[in-house]
Amino acid sequence: MKKRIVFVVLALFLIVLLLFILSGYAPVLFIRPVKTGQIENTNIYAIRNGIGNAFLINTNNGYIMIDAGFDMDRFAASITEIGINTADVKWIFLTHSDRDHVAALPLFPNAEIYMSEDEMILVNGTIPRNRSRYNSIPDGIDIENIIHLSNEQELFLYEITIKTIKAPGHTPGSMLYLVNNQYLFTGDAFKVINGNLGNPPFTMDKELAIKTIEQLRETIKNSSIILTSHYGLHYSIRN
Repeated sequence: MKKRIVFVVLALFLIVLLLFILSGYAPVLFIRPVKTGQIENTNIYAIRNGIGNAFLINTNNGYIMIDAGFDMDRFAASITEIGINTADVKWIFLTHSDRDHVAALPLFPNAEIYMSEDEMILVNGTIPRNRSRYNSIPDGIDIENIIHLSNEQELFLYEITIKTIKAPGHTPGSMLYLVNNQYLFTGDAFKVINGNLGNPPFTMDKELAIKTIEQLRETIKNSSIILTSHYGLHYSIRN
């Protein structure tokens, strides 16, 4: 009888442990990054880096890059695959500072790096990302050289116009980029599943993220393509 009780308790413990582990990975099951290559009818290239995407925009005077992936070696292989020289990437706009968006930054020594001024508190040790874990910029990148962005700035890079849009919630300084008033690069500000917007996983302030999503709906509706970091491309959003 005692052995049976011990067995049941052990089995229950293992089931709870398994459910706990799976709960941490469950969001990954819904992720649908775009494959590496040029996006049809645009001058935009997607780079798939594991579970996420970075994007490159050709200005004919160098490339603008949105985010920088989570694995530097794999990122280098992917960018070589589409025939782009890392030296030709001149500007990098980070949607936020999580590792899966910044890891390959050292590949681009000629690039200026831009990020929301509100995100700096995560990379300078002011506040942790999660409990005691802090975000960081990869070795070799001086955070003092990162160019800070504020809300609703417009930057003109040759024929490309980039408008900044604050989107706090996932992180304090999450930022969207609206390119040429039609292509919206969202980072992890929200998830998109079956055409519906939702709160993304691993969000620091869920209530603020929900408010941000509501505030973004008109911008999302008016954008030609929504380019998310983990949930693919979307040409229309239902809700």
